[in-house]
Amino acid sequence: MIKHVVLDMDGVLYRGESPLPGAIDTLKALRQQGVQVAFITNNASLHREELAAKVSRMGFACVPEEVWGSAYTTALYITKHAPEARVLTVGTPSMIRELRDAGLTVVSTHEDATHVVVGLDMGLTYEKLRQAHYAIQHGALFIATNLDAAYPDTLTTTTPGGGAIVAVLRTSTAVEPLLIGKPQTTGLALVAEAWGVAPADMVGVGDRLDTDIAAARAFGCLAVLVLTGIATRADAEAATGHERPDVILPDLTGLPAVLARGV
Repeated sequence: MIKHVVLDMDGVLYRGESPLPGAIDTLKALRQQGVQVAFITNNASLHREELAAKVSRMGFACVPEEVWGSAYTTALYITKHAPEARVLTVGTPSMIRELRDAGLTVVSTHEDATHVVVGLDMGLTYEKLRQAHYAIQHGALFIATNLDAAYPDTLTTTTPGGGAIVAVLRTSTAVEPLLIGKPQTTGLALVAEAWGVAPADMVGVGDRLDTDIAAARAFGCLAVLVLTGIATRADAEAATGHERPDVILPDLTGLPAVLARGV
């Protein structure tokens, strides 16, 4: 039985503020079977303590150390490669807190910036975009926490995501950002390192072909798609390359059987 599972959050465990049917019981069952679980999400709007608290309130037992949000993985990446960075942000106060918790300096104007980090920002203003645009034009490294154009906010709707904001700055500056979140494998690599396991010992579960599945396949995990979020069965069956899942499940309740047989 495979004992290490990396789960996406939005569209896998819940949509908006509503747990998906069977997800709570499935996660409990996995833990009872000794399965080690990590939550990797492209959500950069919340600190990992807030993400853990959010899912715990819904009934999913979770601690911050199990959560790898794209703000956290971005902070770890910059700390590793440029610990003296001065970071201008387009994002939430929680994203800024994640960067500061990693020991990074956050600045408010383009004159001081060596890096620009962009994520979902519900308080987005033209002035924030202007400062980021100037910084990127003057050579600051443009980093996208994720490129998710939209994300599920209720059981039936989606809302604009951080990728939509990244697209504005990509268009205005003609500069391609360095991507940290899925489909990049940065988060998966950090989790594998923390667990001391190889990619083949892990299963990656998600609801998006272009992020969750692509990252899992690129990293060498068994890639499991659940049909409770963005992608449909028709999308999955038409997918090619790294976006084609190894397994398609209607929802998370089928995951224990997949782990038991390993394929």
